[in-house]
Amino acid sequence: MRGLLVALLVCIATATRAVEPTFPNKAYIAADDVYVRSGPGENYYATDKLKAGTEVEVYRHDPGGWYAIRPPKESFSWVSSRHLQLDGNNLATVTDDRVAARVGSRLNDTRDVIQVRLHKGEVVEVLEPRGNVPAGNLGATAWYKIAPPAGEFRWVSGRFVDPDFDGARKTSAGGTIDLSSQATGRLPAENGVPRRSSLPEYQKQLDQIDLELSVMVVEDPNFWELSQLRQQAETLFNQSETALERGRARMLVSKIARFEDIKRRKQALAASRPELAQPDQPAISSRPPADPDGRFDAKGQLIRVPDPKPGGPQYAILDAQGNIRCYISPAPGVNLRSYVGQQVGINGIRGYMPEQKASHVMARHVSVVEGNTIK
Repeated sequence: MRGLLVALLVCIATATRAVEPTFPNKAYIAADDVYVRSGPGENYYATDKLKAGTEVEVYRHDPGGWYAIRPPKESFSWVSSRHLQLDGNNLATVTDDRVAARVGSRLNDTRDVIQVRLHKGEVVEVLEPRGNVPAGNLGATAWYKIAPPAGEFRWVSGRFVDPDFDGARKTSAGGTIDLSSQATGRLPAENGVPRRSSLPEYQKQLDQIDLELSVMVVEDPNFWELSQLRQQAETLFNQSETALERGRARMLVSKIARFEDIKRRKQALAASRPELAQPDQPAISSRPPADPDGRFDAKGQLIRVPDPKPGGPQYAILDAQGNIRCYISPAPGVNLRSYVGQQVGINGIRGYMPEQKASHVMARHVSVVEGNTIK
């Protein structure tokens, strides 16, 4: 009898282990207007509401039946502006240790829950440059909205979460990014491929996609094949592990999306005016060299672009009158920072930027030039 009891207990324990979920896992919201909260309990303030069929990513089950989930799209946190230094491109560096990241709410102005403290030197993604002034005793400090930092969760009651729910999956999945807004989460093309590359290799892949895009858009928009580049960029976004990686990948996806929009608009115009359907001549063949003697693709004083657009070039070449002659982006492995302020000659891939209506060079080689002398 004792042996049967032990065997029964072993079977029960084995069965229990068999049904224990692995984390993280995907599930679905099984009712409409389910509150997402800043902590595991109804005493924590709500940060959002989700519709039935919304996909969520569950990271753990907490006592009381609450599920910790990845922050849904449009989630954000608040950080005091006095602890951040804006670096451009919607990124900022934390300037102090143990800086509080306060969980934000899309439903009200409450922000008194702190899950994560940021370290000095950590990079965060800024969603809005300035926030409002919080109520209470926090003074008149301005606040930045940032993407939820690593380790920060939101909670939903487990009774509204179903791993097999299929009653309303037409709802847009939670965590899906909307490139027309500053959202967080994963892209709709997520394919579940885990991150296997190192940080340098990851950055190299982003640079390679950016380089291929710059070469492609030199040609007429009718010849642009952007779908594969977008898929690659979305995959890298989904594999991002830090705010810095996520910010760079987001800007690259947005950049590709803007060129897709340019192509769509040109095709729509060509459909209404057939004479525009003929492809343009490649801009690179008809444009004279930026350097009169033809040695360089661009020549002049290298500067940093003031207030660059997200995803746009960070550098430019000035002519003798101080006007921007063309924009410059570094090819992978090329460091332009040390040449800022100097007279340089640049060789690389020449193109044209439709949005800026200006020439562009992807720099592969940089030479310091004094007069007609190359150093």
